[in-house]
Amino acid sequence: MNFRFLLRILVYAGLFFYVNPNRYADQMYEDLLYYYNKNVRPVKNASESVKVKFGSSLIRIIDVDEVNQVLTTNLWLEMQWFDYRLMWDPGRWGKIRKLHVPVDQIWIPDILLYNNADGEPHITIMSDAIVYYNGLVVWKPPSIYKSFCSIDIEYFPYDTQTCRMKFGGWTYNGFLLDVRQLPTTGCEVVNKADDEGEFQFLGRGMDLSGYYPSLEWDLMELNSARHEKIYAGCCGQDFYIDITFKIEIRRKTLFYTVNLMIPCMMFAILTSIVFYVPPIEHKMTFSISILVTLTVFYLILIDLVPPTSLVIPLIGKYLLFTMFLVSISIMLSVISLNFYRRDGSSFPMPHWMKVVFIHTLPKYICIKTADEDDGSDRGSSISVSDIGPFMDSRRPSPFFITVNERQLNGRLSELKKKGMHPDLIRNMIQNVEFIAEYFNSLKKEDKISEDWSYVANVIDRIFLIIFSIMNVVGTWVILFNSPAMFDNRTPLAINSVARPLSGDTFEHFINENFTQIAWWARTIQNSTAELSDSELCPILYQ
Repeated sequence: MNFRFLLRILVYAGLFFYVNPNRYADQMYEDLLYYYNKNVRPVKNASESVKVKFGSSLIRIIDVDEVNQVLTTNLWLEMQWFDYRLMWDPGRWGKIRKLHVPVDQIWIPDILLYNNADGEPHITIMSDAIVYYNGLVVWKPPSIYKSFCSIDIEYFPYDTQTCRMKFGGWTYNGFLLDVRQLPTTGCEVVNKADDEGEFQFLGRGMDLSGYYPSLEWDLMELNSARHEKIYAGCCGQDFYIDITFKIEIRRKTLFYTVNLMIPCMMFAILTSIVFYVPPIEHKMTFSISILVTLTVFYLILIDLVPPTSLVIPLIGKYLLFTMFLVSISIMLSVISLNFYRRDGSSFPMPHWMKVVFIHTLPKYICIKTADEDDGSDRGSSISVSDIGPFMDSRRPSPFFITVNERQLNGRLSELKKKGMHPDLIRNMIQNVEFIAEYFNSLKKEDKISEDWSYVANVIDRIFLIIFSIMNVVGTWVILFNSPAMFDNRTPLAINSVARPLSGDTFEHFINENFTQIAWWARTIQNSTAELSDSELCPILYQ
């Protein structure tokens, strides 16, 4: 019996202590917000500014639209400010130190993305804010932003892009809303100056503990700068504050190297191999096949290359260079094939061409020198007058040459002694000489045709060497002109996740010494010295 009584007392006591804080929280929530006006800034004096710390965590680079020049990112923002109307004494309210309040019921800073490209520039997810008993309000809303980003595709696909996201107050100027950067782990805000004036710089502009690496881009640099700028208006000068995040990303080149650059290089190599093919009809078929293949590849490539009329991308330059080589190779192949098919009887070879392409150049381009042929006439010399009336009875031959008179008379005397008639002997000699000179003329024509074929081979070898050098030099000049080819920097390291991004960061730091003045003054280092990024923020790299 006593055991049941004690058990009942313990259950009631537990329910009391469990329900009692909820009752305090419910009552405190009503007391804090009963006379609360969310449209009024949380300052005691209207001339004071609301001090807000603004920071962000980069979750992922969703997309970089080169066509529309839009950067899509997933950010988890963090804003901190003090609201004196949301203060209470934990001793009077069951030792409640913090309260979760929907942000649609309290005042929040109207910080928007200035260079918004599409969608909502303000935060659309109204999550709860954490309100501490000393008036500190911490709000960490997630959001997806589409911001304008000036895309420079001059070195595509070996390019590096720099995008900026500019945040600031929309309705409140700098005298009413003072925004500063929220320092990240291991980095402090320092004062720096440039040509535009002084600004406050943060080496690690966003927290990367929850960053999901992109499959297409490497994150190379991420900093933030706070600018104070005075705008001249019709009703006087106006003072505004903005925080600009600079995101530098470098494209991962494996996909484009395998699917774009290597095929283009292969086409360029095939262009040189055209001149290794013997100058026959198949040479033209091979050349035109390369041109058709490159044209089809170019049509497919249009969908991958960002269209722009400002600059020609690097891959576009290389494609034009390759297509230029292919076109020139087709024209040179036609000339080479024309030389190879020339007939010696219709196209006599000039002397200078024989000297240059047959006797001089072959030994310098590793081609065996053609066999020398003196082409001298080995026949006899016969005069028409000595042959006598035998020439009158037949038409003169274009291949007839003269024979020496003494040799002719000697031969005739020998044959006459053997009983042969002189007229028959002269006819036989004339016919033999005619046939011999005919075949000698054919041999000369064949020799000239062979020389033309040899010249065609020499020209092909010369263009093979020239095009090979042009391919190597052109590839080197075009591809290695990109600064990203010599960029040896490693991407930013991803911080280890020490806490949830939306978790409570002040639960163990809020005490009597945690005041608004100390909270606001601890972020800036009064230094304008020229310091390196590693000194400003010791970022570890992968």
